[in-house]
Amino acid sequence: MIQETGPNHPTSLYIYTDQNSYEPLARIDTDGNQEQHIRYFHTDLNGCPEELTDENGKILWECSFQLWGKRIHEIEHEPIEQNLRYQGQYLDRETGLHYNTFRYYDPDIGRFTQPDPIGLLGGFNLYQYAPNGLTWIDPWGWSSCRLRFMGRTPSKKSKTGQEVINRMRGEKRIIGEGNDMYFKSSTDGKWYNIKDADMAHKTDAVAYWNQTGGFHGPKSKDVRGFMRDPNNYELEYFRHNRSQGAKLGQTYKKPEDFIGPAEKSSYF
Repeated sequence: MIQETGPNHPTSLYIYTDQNSYEPLARIDTDGNQEQHIRYFHTDLNGCPEELTDENGKILWECSFQLWGKRIHEIEHEPIEQNLRYQGQYLDRETGLHYNTFRYYDPDIGRFTQPDPIGLLGGFNLYQYAPNGLTWIDPWGWSSCRLRFMGRTPSKKSKTGQEVINRMRGEKRIIGEGNDMYFKSSTDGKWYNIKDADMAHKTDAVAYWNQTGGFHGPKSKDVRGFMRDPNNYELEYFRHNRSQGAKLGQTYKKPEDFIGPAEKSSYF
């Protein structure tokens, strides 16, 4: 969404956090007298707007949401409508669905209403929004960017996961066996049961993609090599891992934003 206009409301121009982002920063409303008013967005970790304020910090609109984007309580302190939701989504107030570029998203069930337009390339679940509504985004209504570009993260039971466990055991950061296995968090130094562990990247996947992986292409040999390399992982308590990822404030660049190896000869 860049701009919206209509006969019964002012023209609104949207400003985002950067040129590759879908997280709103501000909007400039121009009324019938050509007077401009700047409104500022205050967003959740996933970029979903929670408040809209004026230049003086006065709250004009606020809304609380459940994890998958369902409204809990929406308040308009001024006669102002705010329809942006998850990054890339726009609320259709007649249906309650979120327009998500290539399809509609239903926040009541946390799923899309149409199958993924890129088919099984986005994963086996054609209606899934993302594995995690707090730290993952899907601004185009395709599969989540991480899944499409990087592929799946190996599980703890995979070959990669077992190599991570063996390495951490050698580092004295894992004790016990089976259901009584515990690991030591590098974030707070506490011990947690293995069932509460995420396979956490030492270098976050989005940072790797934006700096290196994107030049090789989605799910390329190099990218999948990064995702399968046990040296890139450690076990981390899931709440720490997911909150740290959200705090990065980065989003995946699109493949067309990169000059890959295939095009390199044309530029050098």
